[in-house]
Amino acid sequence: MKKRLLPVIMAVAVLLVFSFSLAQMPPQQQMKPEEVKRALNLVSKTEPVPDKYRVGFESITPRDTLSMLNYLASDWMEGRDTGSRGYAMAADYVVSLFKMWGIKPGGDMPRADINIARAMAGQSSGQAISMERSYFQEFTLKEITESRASVRVEVSRGGFTKARTFESGIDFMSTLSSDENLSGPVVFAGYGIKEPAIGWDELKGLNLKDKVVLVLSEAPGKDDPKSPFNKTRELKEKYFPRAEAMQMMFMRRGGRGFNKLEEVYKQGPAAVLVVQNTGKDTDIYNMLTAAQNRRPNDERPIINRPRSRMIIPGARDMMAGMMGGSNVPTLTITREMANLILENSGKTIDELKQAIESSYKPASQELSGVRVSLNSTAKVNLVRTMNVIGYIEGSDPKLKDEYFVVGAHFDHVGMWGDYIFNGSDDNASGSVGVMAIARAMALNPVKPKRTVVFCLWTGEERGLLGSRYYVQNPAFPMEKTVGYLNYDMISRPFDEQTFARYANMFKVQGVEDLVKQIRPAYFVTVNATRDSGFYEIQQEMNKYVGLDLFIREPELGQGGGGSDHSSFAAVKKPYVYYMTAMHPDYHQPGDSPDKASGELLSRVIRLGYLSVFAFSDK
Repeated sequence: MKKRLLPVIMAVAVLLVFSFSLAQMPPQQQMKPEEVKRALNLVSKTEPVPDKYRVGFESITPRDTLSMLNYLASDWMEGRDTGSRGYAMAADYVVSLFKMWGIKPGGDMPRADINIARAMAGQSSGQAISMERSYFQEFTLKEITESRASVRVEVSRGGFTKARTFESGIDFMSTLSSDENLSGPVVFAGYGIKEPAIGWDELKGLNLKDKVVLVLSEAPGKDDPKSPFNKTRELKEKYFPRAEAMQMMFMRRGGRGFNKLEEVYKQGPAAVLVVQNTGKDTDIYNMLTAAQNRRPNDERPIINRPRSRMIIPGARDMMAGMMGGSNVPTLTITREMANLILENSGKTIDELKQAIESSYKPASQELSGVRVSLNSTAKVNLVRTMNVIGYIEGSDPKLKDEYFVVGAHFDHVGMWGDYIFNGSDDNASGSVGVMAIARAMALNPVKPKRTVVFCLWTGEERGLLGSRYYVQNPAFPMEKTVGYLNYDMISRPFDEQTFARYANMFKVQGVEDLVKQIRPAYFVTVNATRDSGFYEIQQEMNKYVGLDLFIREPELGQGGGGSDHSSFAAVKKPYVYYMTAMHPDYHQPGDSPDKASGELLSRVIRLGYLSVFAFSDK
């Protein structure tokens, strides 16, 4: 925990608390014995690294990685918030190292107006027409603050109309962050599900265009073994993920996972109102007032800071579609609000829920005599920020025009009040990983056949903004980009207690002896796109590193987990993604470099170095 002055600690909005609570560990679901055996790669005794990789491999040491980590996560960087002075200072530090190591600049080309200005200022023609790239990919974001939203429900029957206005943060939960004014009739679409695997279609015959759609979350029959959504393990995990997995996916923004509302969004509704499948209105009200009940302490301060959000201007529809989400306003509302909307139907939301679950047949219907209007306002500023990009050219005359991207997010959450959130593990550690691989490849006499691009992303904490911008405005052609490596939180080891909770998924018969061999201090989770070659490379290269790996194999196009690999998954690029332990210091002032393990950090980076080299050299 870092403080600059005396603390001034106050309550923070609950949605901010939710957004910054947990991180991107993969969903915990119990596995089959054969899945455990394939996923675990345990290596305690290592082999000598081949000469081809040796010089670069040996340059990655605990001393060097911790030295860079201590600087990036120091108070001088002021928490590296997107668009901040601290972020710019940290970026300049990386650029100075890239220049020293001989990493070529891979960012923006000089603008024509700058060259003209240089010429008019009397600079030489050689200077004026220079086309050397920058190390920065600069772009502009919209920062939205002071947002407010209200929903007006009008119910008409027999010539009489009654109306009620509900306010965000009091009556419903909303992430709206722009000026919106819309109004429309309402359709109840049950759970909003279209699932061909079991012939379930609650959208059949409905016209949702420009309508306000009311749905229940999850799926019918959560606790009923007879529910068609409990018919197979795949369906159960799809619609009823375990509580911790649901919580993790909710807390971490931006991941591309399954979203049952995608079929609803495709029809172009005006807005979607979601009622929780289980629970009570008191649960929502308790969440909305949760911050008021927190007691401040130095490790987890409560600070009064206006909530803000950043978006890429002019890219709302494009980005929403790319990431599998939607630009359709989606609100979580109370049962009280839903029951007013349903009043003319003669049914409450729980009575409709019961009707669906007793028959397992849709109860979708248009609601007569009701209209919902949504109004939201926001204050908007423009913020200039940048990704940092360098590259090492491939050694093969033909294959050097193909590219492998190594990336990690460089930003954190900045300074709040008198506290500095240093973001050592999240994600100075991953940034050090990118820098250390760049240095290793620059030092290594042998270079991979393909060009390797090193990227430090801005705005991940604001919604993967830097990596999203890159895949739509690539510095190197995406059609020639062959793969991506992502580092996010790679310096903190599992302790015995944390690992015991994580290892619940391994508690299956037939693998007990294998699981006992796992060393929590060297345990690393890896996501490696199926059939890409990344799985096999982890198996091969870990012989030289000595980690205990748990390797998940998502399908091509599946991101999940909410880090920058999701941006590349969304455009169908294979990836490998490393993460170590989740810890209580996540997004807290306690995430400081003194808690990092240099040994673990350097081993994860060494494995990444070998994996990138092998994949880029195929």
